[in-house]
Amino acid sequence: MGRRAVHILTDICSIGTLLLLWYAATRLGLVPRVLVPSPLVVWDRIVAGFVDGILLEQMASTVGSMLVGWLMCSLLGIALGALIGIWPLARRALAPVLELFRPLPPAAVIPVAIAVLGLDREMSLFVIVFGAIWPALLATVHGFATVEPRLVEVGRALDMSRLQFIAKVALPNAAPDILAGMRLSLVVCLVMAVITDMISGQVGLGSLVVLASRSFDMAGLFAGLVLLSVIGFASNAGLQAIERRVLAYQRPS
Repeated sequence: MGRRAVHILTDICSIGTLLLLWYAATRLGLVPRVLVPSPLVVWDRIVAGFVDGILLEQMASTVGSMLVGWLMCSLLGIALGALIGIWPLARRALAPVLELFRPLPPAAVIPVAIAVLGLDREMSLFVIVFGAIWPALLATVHGFATVEPRLVEVGRALDMSRLQFIAKVALPNAAPDILAGMRLSLVVCLVMAVITDMISGQVGLGSLVVLASRSFDMAGLFAGLVLLSVIGFASNAGLQAIERRVLAYQRPS
């Protein structure tokens, strides 16, 4: 608990220092306020946006797309990664296909997704899943493929079925890699959700940022950026807390 409290205090001090530097830069005129508004002005815009409901709707849409896409890519990535990692034949058969699509930038498939699915939520989810599945998939493959050989021998000696070996041996061994991959996938999901909102013009913080920049509403632009940063920080912190609980069995008692 003491170490965790130190980490929390360090995070608070780091963020507080950044806010103070931002405020000092605008207060002392080191940056033009027409381009970089004061954090107090941005805070007032955020409060006003939540009061009238606009920011709440935009943020809920972005967070919803991020979470749905993350759940989809996590489930698909873990299932496919477990199959590839535990079954050498599947690894040899699917490795060329994965290597063909993995280097493809997610933004490059957006025009194809728009042509096939149109400018709707299904297109956004497809692009989000395509762009964010790789960390979860590759981490799962690595976790299952690197099971300690002695554990494999133990499973054979105990005459475990393949499903029993996966549930009791391979999955606990791969859990740290899987959770790390899921955390990276969540970050990519947020990025892709914002990009698809920007391109499609759907309700979301991405379209809010674009409209604010086009109208030179810098307070609105920074308000959107601050909310995106808070979403990313909070989601990562939540996953870290879950990861600590799930992997508690690995820490010495």
